[in-house]
Amino acid sequence: MGLPWVFNLITFTSGFTFFSFIFLIPLYAHELGLSLTAAGVALAASSVAIIAFSPVWGGLADRLGRKRPFLVAGYGLFALFSALHALAGSFPALVALRFLQGAAFATNPLLTALFADRFGRQAARRFGAFSAANALGWGLGSLVSGLLADWVGLRWTFAVVAGLPLVSAALLLRVPEPSSPAPPVSAREPEPSRPRLPRKLFYLYATIFTRHSAAVALWSMFPLYLREFVGSLGAIGAVNGLNMIVQPLFMLLFGRWAERWDKLQLVLWGILGTIATFGVYATATGIGQILLGQLMIAAAWSAIFIGLNLYLMEAAPPGTRGRAFGLLQSSMTGAAALGPLLGGALADALGIRGMIWVVAALMGTSLPFLLKLRALDAREAAQRALSATTTTRGAAEPVGCGCRSDNGDGGGAGDGCG
Repeated sequence: MGLPWVFNLITFTSGFTFFSFIFLIPLYAHELGLSLTAAGVALAASSVAIIAFSPVWGGLADRLGRKRPFLVAGYGLFALFSALHALAGSFPALVALRFLQGAAFATNPLLTALFADRFGRQAARRFGAFSAANALGWGLGSLVSGLLADWVGLRWTFAVVAGLPLVSAALLLRVPEPSSPAPPVSAREPEPSRPRLPRKLFYLYATIFTRHSAAVALWSMFPLYLREFVGSLGAIGAVNGLNMIVQPLFMLLFGRWAERWDKLQLVLWGILGTIATFGVYATATGIGQILLGQLMIAAAWSAIFIGLNLYLMEAAPPGTRGRAFGLLQSSMTGAAALGPLLGGALADALGIRGMIWVVAALMGTSLPFLLKLRALDAREAAQRALSATTTTRGAAEPVGCGCRSDNGDGGGAGDGCG
Protein backbone atom coordinates (compact mmCIF):
# COMPACT_ATOMS: atom_id res chain seq x y z
CA MET A 1 0.00 0.00 0.00
CA GLY A 2 1.42 3.38 -1.03
CA LEU A 3 2.00 6.12 1.51
CA PRO A 4 -0.77 8.41 0.15
CA TRP A 5 -3.31 5.63 0.67
CA VAL A 6 -2.05 5.10 4.21
CA PHE A 7 -2.79 8.76 4.98
CA ASN A 8 -6.19 8.48 3.30
CA LEU A 9 -7.16 5.47 5.41
CA ILE A 10 -5.98 7.14 8.61
CA THR A 11 -8.06 10.26 8.04
CA PHE A 12 -11.05 8.14 6.97
CA THR A 13 -11.05 5.98 10.11
CA SER A 14 -10.48 8.87 12.52
CA GLY A 15 -13.20 10.98 10.86
CA PHE A 16 -15.59 8.02 10.87
CA THR A 17 -15.29 7.55 14.63
CA PHE A 18 -15.44 11.26 15.47
CA PHE A 19 -18.65 11.89 13.53
CA SER A 20 -20.21 8.64 14.75
CA PHE A 21 -20.04 9.99 18.29
CA ILE A 22 -21.56 13.33 17.27
CA PHE A 23 -24.49 11.31 15.96
CA LEU A 24 -24.68 8.80 18.83
CA ILE A 25 -24.24 10.98 21.94
CA PRO A 26 -27.69 12.69 21.79
CA LEU A 27 -29.32 9.27 21.37
CA TYR A 28 -27.34 7.84 24.27
CA ALA A 29 -28.16 10.83 26.46
CA HIS A 30 -31.86 10.21 25.74
CA GLU A 31 -31.40 6.54 26.66
CA LEU A 32 -29.89 7.62 29.99
CA GLY A 33 -32.92 9.85 30.61
CA LEU A 34 -30.99 13.11 30.30
CA SER A 35 -32.51 16.38 29.12
CA LEU A 36 -31.74 18.02 25.78
CA THR A 37 -29.72 20.62 27.64
CA ALA A 38 -27.63 17.89 29.25
CA ALA A 39 -27.11 16.26 25.85
CA GLY A 40 -25.89 19.58 24.49
CA VAL A 41 -23.46 19.97 27.39
CA ALA A 42 -22.11 16.48 26.76
CA LEU A 43 -21.57 17.27 23.09
CA ALA A 44 -19.91 20.59 23.93
CA ALA A 45 -17.50 19.01 26.44
CA SER A 46 -15.53 17.44 23.60
CA SER A 47 -15.41 20.74 21.71
CA VAL A 48 -14.07 22.57 24.76
CA ALA A 49 -11.27 20.02 25.10
CA ILE A 50 -10.36 20.25 21.40
CA ILE A 51 -10.22 24.06 21.59
CA ALA A 52 -7.98 23.90 24.65
CA PHE A 53 -5.63 21.10 23.64
CA SER A 54 -5.15 21.39 19.85
CA PRO A 55 -2.68 24.31 20.15
CA VAL A 56 -0.94 22.58 23.07
CA TRP A 57 -0.27 19.34 21.19
CA GLY A 58 0.68 21.29 18.07
CA GLY A 59 3.16 23.45 19.97
CA LEU A 60 4.76 20.45 21.70
CA ALA A 61 5.06 18.55 18.42
CA ASP A 62 6.78 21.53 16.78
CA ARG A 63 9.06 21.98 19.76
CA LEU A 64 10.18 18.35 19.81
CA GLY A 65 10.25 17.93 16.03
CA ARG A 66 7.95 14.89 16.26
CA LYS A 67 4.33 14.54 15.17
CA ARG A 68 3.83 10.80 14.78
CA PRO A 69 4.25 9.85 18.49
CA PHE A 70 1.62 12.41 19.49
CA LEU A 71 -0.77 11.08 16.87
CA VAL A 72 -0.25 7.42 17.83
CA ALA A 73 -0.78 8.21 21.52
CA GLY A 74 -3.75 10.44 20.73
CA TYR A 75 -5.52 7.84 18.60
CA GLY A 76 -4.87 5.14 21.21
CA LEU A 77 -6.39 7.27 23.98
CA PHE A 78 -9.22 8.31 21.67
CA ALA A 79 -10.07 4.62 21.18
CA LEU A 80 -9.92 3.93 24.93
CA PHE A 81 -12.13 6.84 25.99
CA SER A 82 -14.55 6.11 23.14
CA ALA A 83 -14.98 2.49 24.25
CA LEU A 84 -15.49 3.53 27.88
CA HIS A 85 -18.64 5.42 26.84
CA ALA A 86 -20.39 2.04 26.94
CA LEU A 87 -19.89 2.04 30.73
CA ALA A 88 -20.99 5.62 31.34
CA GLY A 89 -24.21 5.42 33.31
CA SER A 90 -24.51 8.98 34.54
CA PHE A 91 -24.29 12.55 33.28
CA PRO A 92 -20.98 13.39 35.05
CA ALA A 93 -19.34 10.25 33.67
CA LEU A 94 -20.55 11.01 30.15
CA VAL A 95 -19.28 14.61 30.29
CA ALA A 96 -15.91 13.53 31.70
CA LEU A 97 -15.42 10.91 28.99
CA ARG A 98 -16.43 13.34 26.28
CA PHE A 99 -13.86 15.84 27.56
CA LEU A 100 -11.11 13.21 27.66
CA GLN A 101 -12.14 11.97 24.23
CA GLY A 102 -11.84 15.51 22.85
CA ALA A 103 -8.45 16.05 24.50
CA ALA A 104 -7.16 12.90 22.79
CA PHE A 105 -8.70 13.76 19.42
CA ALA A 106 -7.09 17.21 19.63
CA THR A 107 -3.93 15.58 18.27
CA ASN A 108 -5.71 14.92 14.97
CA PRO A 109 -4.72 18.24 13.27
CA LEU A 110 -1.13 17.00 13.43
CA LEU A 111 -2.08 14.48 10.75
CA THR A 112 -2.53 17.29 8.22
CA ALA A 113 0.72 18.88 9.39
CA LEU A 114 2.52 15.54 9.00
CA PHE A 115 0.94 15.16 5.55
CA ALA A 116 2.35 18.55 4.53
CA ASP A 117 5.79 17.70 5.90
CA ARG A 118 5.83 14.26 4.30
CA PHE A 119 4.80 15.22 0.76
CA GLY A 120 6.27 18.73 0.50
CA ARG A 121 5.57 20.21 -2.93
CA GLN A 122 3.40 17.24 -3.87
CA ALA A 123 1.04 17.89 -0.95
CA ALA A 124 -1.28 20.13 -3.01
CA ARG A 125 -1.65 17.46 -5.69
CA ARG A 126 -2.48 14.74 -3.16
CA PHE A 127 -4.60 16.77 -0.75
CA GLY A 128 -7.83 16.37 -2.71
CA ALA A 129 -7.91 12.60 -2.17
CA PHE A 130 -6.87 13.06 1.48
CA SER A 131 -9.74 15.51 2.08
CA ALA A 132 -12.20 13.31 0.20
CA ALA A 133 -11.35 10.35 2.44
CA ASN A 134 -11.97 12.48 5.53
CA ALA A 135 -15.33 13.73 4.22
CA LEU A 136 -16.35 10.18 3.30
CA GLY A 137 -15.53 9.05 6.84
CA TRP A 138 -17.73 11.79 8.28
CA GLY A 139 -20.56 10.97 5.89
CA LEU A 140 -20.51 7.22 6.51
CA GLY A 141 -19.92 7.59 10.25
CA SER A 142 -23.46 8.60 11.09
CA LEU A 143 -25.02 6.23 8.55
CA VAL A 144 -23.16 3.06 9.62
CA SER A 145 -23.23 3.80 13.35
CA GLY A 146 -27.00 4.31 13.11
CA LEU A 147 -27.42 0.93 11.46
CA LEU A 148 -25.16 -0.67 14.08
CA ALA A 149 -27.13 0.93 16.90
CA ASP A 150 -30.35 -0.60 15.52
CA TRP A 151 -28.64 -3.97 15.25
CA VAL A 152 -26.55 -4.35 18.43
CA GLY A 153 -27.58 -1.37 20.58
CA LEU A 154 -25.81 1.87 21.44
CA ARG A 155 -23.38 0.48 24.02
CA TRP A 156 -22.00 -2.20 21.70
CA THR A 157 -21.82 0.36 18.90
CA PHE A 158 -19.50 2.48 21.03
CA ALA A 159 -17.21 -0.51 21.48
CA VAL A 160 -17.19 -1.43 17.79
CA VAL A 161 -16.64 2.10 16.46
CA ALA A 162 -13.93 2.74 19.08
CA GLY A 163 -11.74 0.13 17.41
CA LEU A 164 -11.20 2.25 14.30
CA PRO A 165 -8.78 4.77 15.89
CA LEU A 166 -6.57 1.76 16.75
CA VAL A 167 -6.45 1.07 13.03
CA SER A 168 -5.35 4.67 12.52
CA ALA A 169 -2.61 4.27 15.15
CA ALA A 170 -1.38 1.03 13.55
CA LEU A 171 -1.28 2.60 10.09
CA LEU A 172 0.73 5.54 11.44
CA LEU A 173 3.54 3.15 12.30
CA ARG A 174 4.07 2.83 8.55
CA VAL A 175 4.56 6.58 8.16
CA PRO A 176 8.16 7.70 8.77
CA GLU A 177 8.87 11.13 10.18
CA PRO A 178 9.96 13.33 7.25
CA SER A 179 13.07 14.54 9.04
CA SER A 180 15.08 13.73 12.12
CA PRO A 181 13.92 15.39 15.31
CA ALA A 182 15.70 18.43 16.63
CA PRO A 183 18.73 17.51 18.75
CA PRO A 184 18.24 17.84 22.49
CA VAL A 185 19.49 21.05 24.01
CA SER A 186 22.05 20.60 26.78
CA ALA A 187 21.85 22.56 29.99
CA ARG A 188 24.88 24.62 28.95
CA GLU A 189 23.62 25.62 25.55
CA PRO A 190 20.95 28.29 25.06
CA GLU A 191 17.74 26.96 23.58
CA PRO A 192 17.51 27.80 19.87
CA SER A 193 14.73 30.12 18.87
CA ARG A 194 11.67 28.41 17.42
CA PRO A 195 10.25 29.44 14.06
CA ARG A 196 7.43 31.91 14.48
CA LEU A 197 3.95 31.45 13.15
CA PRO A 198 3.21 34.27 10.67
CA ARG A 199 0.87 36.76 12.33
CA LYS A 200 -1.12 37.15 9.13
CA LEU A 201 -2.50 33.64 9.62
CA PHE A 202 -4.76 34.93 12.38
CA TYR A 203 -6.77 36.68 9.66
CA LEU A 204 -7.31 33.22 8.15
CA TYR A 205 -8.44 31.83 11.51
CA ALA A 206 -10.83 34.78 11.96
CA THR A 207 -12.21 34.16 8.45
CA ILE A 208 -12.91 30.51 9.18
CA PHE A 209 -14.31 31.16 12.66
CA THR A 210 -16.87 33.70 11.46
CA ARG A 211 -17.81 31.67 8.38
CA HIS A 212 -18.13 28.41 10.30
CA SER A 213 -20.09 29.93 13.19
CA ALA A 214 -22.76 31.10 10.75
CA ALA A 215 -22.77 27.76 8.93
CA VAL A 216 -23.11 25.67 12.09
CA ALA A 217 -25.93 27.94 13.27
CA LEU A 218 -27.89 26.73 10.25
CA TRP A 219 -26.85 23.07 10.49
CA SER A 220 -27.96 22.88 14.11
CA MET A 221 -31.53 23.72 13.02
CA PHE A 222 -31.46 22.15 9.56
CA PRO A 223 -33.05 18.78 10.44
CA LEU A 224 -36.02 20.65 11.93
CA TYR A 225 -36.26 22.79 8.79
CA LEU A 226 -36.32 19.67 6.60
CA ARG A 227 -39.58 18.60 8.24
CA GLU A 228 -41.30 21.19 6.05
CA PHE A 229 -40.24 19.26 2.94
CA VAL A 230 -40.06 15.52 3.80
CA GLY A 231 -42.14 13.38 6.12
CA SER A 232 -39.99 10.59 7.55
CA LEU A 233 -36.93 10.69 9.76
CA GLY A 234 -35.14 8.39 7.33
CA ALA A 235 -35.70 10.85 4.49
CA ILE A 236 -34.50 13.71 6.70
CA GLY A 237 -31.32 11.76 7.44
CA ALA A 238 -30.76 11.01 3.77
CA VAL A 239 -31.23 14.63 2.66
CA ASN A 240 -29.13 15.91 5.54
CA GLY A 241 -26.30 13.50 4.71
CA LEU A 242 -26.28 14.21 0.97
CA ASN A 243 -23.96 17.16 1.50
CA MET A 244 -21.19 15.05 3.07
CA ILE A 245 -21.70 12.09 0.75
CA VAL A 246 -20.99 14.16 -2.38
CA GLN A 247 -18.21 16.28 -0.85
CA PRO A 248 -15.50 13.73 -1.75
CA LEU A 249 -16.26 14.21 -5.45
CA PHE A 250 -15.83 17.97 -5.23
CA MET A 251 -12.73 17.68 -3.05
CA LEU A 252 -11.08 15.39 -5.58
CA LEU A 253 -11.97 17.85 -8.31
CA PHE A 254 -10.72 20.94 -6.50
CA GLY A 255 -7.65 19.10 -5.25
CA ARG A 256 -6.67 18.26 -8.82
CA TRP A 257 -7.01 21.87 -9.97
CA ALA A 258 -5.81 23.63 -6.83
CA GLU A 259 -2.14 23.82 -7.87
CA ARG A 260 -3.12 26.18 -10.69
CA TRP A 261 -5.39 28.40 -8.60
CA ASP A 262 -4.88 31.02 -5.95
CA LYS A 263 -5.69 29.26 -2.67
CA LEU A 264 -7.35 32.27 -1.04
CA GLN A 265 -9.39 32.77 -4.21
CA LEU A 266 -10.80 29.28 -3.62
CA VAL A 267 -11.75 30.26 -0.07
CA LEU A 268 -13.40 33.45 -1.37
CA TRP A 269 -15.43 31.56 -3.96
CA GLY A 270 -16.47 29.08 -1.30
CA ILE A 271 -17.72 31.77 1.10
CA LEU A 272 -19.65 33.58 -1.65
CA GLY A 273 -21.06 30.23 -2.78
CA THR A 274 -22.18 29.46 0.78
CA ILE A 275 -24.00 32.79 1.08
CA ALA A 276 -25.76 32.11 -2.24
CA THR A 277 -26.68 28.61 -1.05
CA PHE A 278 -28.24 29.97 2.12
CA GLY A 279 -30.42 32.16 -0.10
CA VAL A 280 -31.56 29.00 -1.92
CA TYR A 281 -32.44 27.35 1.39
CA ALA A 282 -34.32 30.39 2.71
CA THR A 283 -36.48 30.71 -0.42
CA ALA A 284 -37.09 26.98 -0.94
CA THR A 285 -40.64 25.94 -1.70
CA GLY A 286 -39.94 22.26 -2.43
CA ILE A 287 -37.47 19.47 -1.87
CA GLY A 288 -35.86 20.09 -5.27
CA GLN A 289 -34.43 23.43 -4.11
CA ILE A 290 -33.17 21.85 -0.90
CA LEU A 291 -31.37 19.13 -2.87
CA LEU A 292 -29.85 21.77 -5.14
CA GLY A 293 -28.69 23.64 -2.06
CA GLN A 294 -27.06 20.49 -0.69
CA LEU A 295 -25.05 20.08 -3.88
CA MET A 296 -24.11 23.76 -3.85
CA ILE A 297 -22.96 23.71 -0.22
CA ALA A 298 -20.92 20.57 -0.84
CA ALA A 299 -19.06 22.37 -3.63
CA ALA A 300 -18.67 25.59 -1.60
CA TRP A 301 -17.30 23.90 1.51
CA SER A 302 -14.97 21.73 -0.56
CA ALA A 303 -13.48 24.86 -2.14
CA ILE A 304 -13.03 26.46 1.29
CA PHE A 305 -11.55 23.35 2.87
CA ILE A 306 -9.07 22.64 0.07
CA GLY A 307 -8.10 26.29 -0.26
CA LEU A 308 -7.52 27.05 3.42
CA ASN A 309 -5.56 23.85 4.13
CA LEU A 310 -3.29 24.22 1.10
CA TYR A 311 -2.74 27.88 1.91
CA LEU A 312 -1.79 26.94 5.47
CA MET A 313 0.64 24.31 4.20
CA GLU A 314 2.37 26.96 2.07
CA ALA A 315 2.22 29.88 4.51
CA ALA A 316 3.22 28.09 7.73
CA PRO A 317 7.02 27.53 7.79
CA PRO A 318 8.34 24.07 8.71
CA GLY A 319 8.50 23.84 12.46
CA THR A 320 5.25 25.79 12.92
CA ARG A 321 2.73 23.54 11.16
CA GLY A 322 1.69 21.69 14.29
CA ARG A 323 0.69 24.99 15.90
CA ALA A 324 -0.82 26.28 12.64
CA PHE A 325 -3.18 23.34 12.16
CA GLY A 326 -3.90 23.12 15.89
CA LEU A 327 -5.13 26.72 15.87
CA LEU A 328 -7.19 25.99 12.75
CA GLN A 329 -8.87 23.09 14.56
CA SER A 330 -9.51 25.31 17.58
CA SER A 331 -11.07 27.98 15.34
CA MET A 332 -13.43 25.50 13.71
CA THR A 333 -14.30 23.78 16.97
CA GLY A 334 -14.98 27.12 18.66
CA ALA A 335 -17.35 27.94 15.82
CA ALA A 336 -19.00 24.54 16.24
CA ALA A 337 -19.64 25.39 19.91
CA LEU A 338 -20.98 28.91 19.22
CA GLY A 339 -23.07 28.06 16.15
CA PRO A 340 -25.85 26.03 17.83
CA LEU A 341 -26.37 28.74 20.46
CA LEU A 342 -26.63 31.36 17.71
CA GLY A 343 -28.92 29.26 15.53
CA GLY A 344 -31.26 28.31 18.36
CA ALA A 345 -31.65 31.86 19.65
CA LEU A 346 -32.25 33.33 16.19
CA ALA A 347 -34.66 30.55 15.19
CA ASP A 348 -36.70 31.11 18.37
CA ALA A 349 -36.84 34.85 17.67
CA LEU A 350 -37.27 34.93 13.87
CA GLY A 351 -38.24 31.44 12.77
CA ILE A 352 -35.88 29.15 10.88
CA ARG A 353 -36.21 30.98 7.55
CA GLY A 354 -35.51 34.30 9.24
CA MET A 355 -32.53 32.76 11.00
CA ILE A 356 -31.12 31.57 7.66
CA TRP A 357 -31.22 35.11 6.23
CA VAL A 358 -29.51 36.53 9.31
CA VAL A 359 -26.69 33.97 9.40
CA ALA A 360 -26.16 34.47 5.66
CA ALA A 361 -25.58 38.16 6.39
CA LEU A 362 -23.36 37.31 9.36
CA MET A 363 -21.27 35.08 7.11
CA GLY A 364 -20.43 38.17 5.09
CA THR A 365 -18.46 39.45 8.09
CA SER A 366 -15.78 36.86 7.28
CA LEU A 367 -14.94 38.64 4.02
CA PRO A 368 -13.06 41.66 5.50
CA PHE A 369 -10.66 39.30 7.28
CA LEU A 370 -10.07 37.33 4.08
CA LEU A 371 -9.58 40.47 1.98
CA LYS A 372 -7.11 41.83 4.54
CA LEU A 373 -5.11 38.60 4.31
CA ARG A 374 -5.06 38.82 0.53
CA ALA A 375 -3.86 42.43 0.76
CA LEU A 376 -1.04 41.38 3.09
CA ASP A 377 -0.02 38.64 0.68
CA ALA A 378 -0.03 41.09 -2.23
CA ARG A 379 2.14 43.49 -0.24
CA GLU A 380 4.61 40.72 0.60
CA ALA A 381 4.76 39.66 -3.04
CA ALA A 382 5.45 43.26 -4.13
CA GLN A 383 8.22 43.59 -1.54
CA ARG A 384 9.82 40.34 -2.70
CA ALA A 385 9.67 41.48 -6.32
CA LEU A 386 11.22 44.84 -5.43
CA SER A 387 13.95 43.15 -3.44
CA ALA A 388 14.71 40.74 -6.29
CA THR A 389 14.85 43.61 -8.81
CA THR A 390 17.19 45.62 -6.58
CA THR A 391 19.47 42.61 -6.11
CA THR A 392 19.54 41.91 -9.84
CA ARG A 393 20.39 45.52 -10.69
CA GLY A 394 23.12 45.64 -8.09
CA ALA A 395 24.72 42.48 -9.45
CA ALA A 396 24.58 43.82 -13.03
CA GLU A 397 26.29 47.17 -12.31
CA PRO A 398 29.92 47.39 -13.56
CA VAL A 399 32.57 47.79 -10.92
CA GLY A 400 34.53 50.99 -11.48
CA CYS A 401 35.00 54.56 -10.35
CA GLY A 402 31.96 55.93 -8.63
CA CYS A 403 30.49 52.45 -8.10
CA ARG A 404 30.13 50.72 -4.80
CA SER A 405 32.14 47.58 -4.47
CA ASP A 406 30.55 44.29 -3.45
CA ASN A 407 31.50 44.85 0.15
CA GLY A 408 29.54 48.09 0.23
CA ASP A 409 32.38 50.39 1.36
CA GLY A 410 32.35 52.60 -1.77
CA GLY A 411 35.76 51.43 -2.96
CA GLY A 412 38.46 48.89 -2.39
CA ALA A 413 41.64 47.34 -3.58
CA GLY A 414 41.57 46.55 -7.26
CA ASP A 415 38.24 48.29 -7.97
CA GLY A 416 39.85 51.03 -10.12
CA CYS A 417 38.77 53.89 -7.88
CA GLY A 418 41.47 56.43 -7.29
